[in-house]
Amino acid sequence: MTIDIHSHLLLKEFRSESYVSPVVMLDETKGREVARTLPWDPDGTGHIQRMDEAGIEKTLILHIDQGLLFGEAEWTVERQNKHVSEVVKKYPDRFIWFCGVDPRREGAVELVERCVTEWGARGIKLYPTMGFLPADKEVYPFYERASAWKIPVYFHMGPELPPFKNEGNAHASVLLRVLVDFPDLTVIVAHLGFEFWRDLIALGKVGQNVMCDFCAWQDIANENYGQFCYILRRFLDEFGIERVMFGTDAPFYEDSVSSKKWVEIVKSLPYKSPAPYRFTEEEVSALLEGNARRLLASIPQK
Repeated sequence: MTIDIHSHLLLKEFRSESYVSPVVMLDETKGREVARTLPWDPDGTGHIQRMDEAGIEKTLILHIDQGLLFGEAEWTVERQNKHVSEVVKKYPDRFIWFCGVDPRREGAVELVERCVTEWGARGIKLYPTMGFLPADKEVYPFYERASAWKIPVYFHMGPELPPFKNEGNAHASVLLRVLVDFPDLTVIVAHLGFEFWRDLIALGKVGQNVMCDFCAWQDIANENYGQFCYILRRFLDEFGIERVMFGTDAPFYEDSVSSKKWVEIVKSLPYKSPAPYRFTEEEVSALLEGNARRLLASIPQK
């Protein structure tokens, strides 16, 4: 079975009216990029249906606090995280979750503590392009607690369109200070760092406590399969096969490459990848399940 290490629960109550989706597509009729339509899934049943269709055993839900950039949503960030925890409790065999709190918020540390110690969050999700740097000192209390609790911190990495902040916030190099100051902290980097993937490989050679996922590469794999195989092969060879994990970023890409199709693309790598970018079935098994299962098993229950 497959483990999806990167997804999101979407509710309209989590978004302000000025929210812009980080996932865009080209609308040829309008001649510009527009945000993809977001499917609301207040109780997680959309994810369950998606997972069943794709043969996904378990999904990690990552919550994101977007209020300081886009304006506060109808629900407070505390209520948002609590709601995600309640959905996860309904499907304990299918879901786990990482809380999302902007570290610049008043009372951010206390809220993260509630999420972890009372509501069952198994890690922390940070989104630097909301306007902070991973090495900013207001983020350090998160790392201190995560290190003490032995839970991971999951970062978005890679450039995004405005109004997201592309001021070095999401370049892999900005994590180096964090790795130096917190050598026991497990860091997970999303999306292979997108355009900064080469720099993430370099970072992985410095810090062995860094893992990554390759979610949100569905469109590239579907449209330029050879390039996807080349980059993924580079990661397995240079970053480390044991540190790369499958993810979907669902539900953002379901309208272009469904989770079912994405799983099939990865499973077919040993048979369809062009020379010289060959993959073994053992490597694919590690990507789809083994690495994530080992990571999740290492996180203590609070």
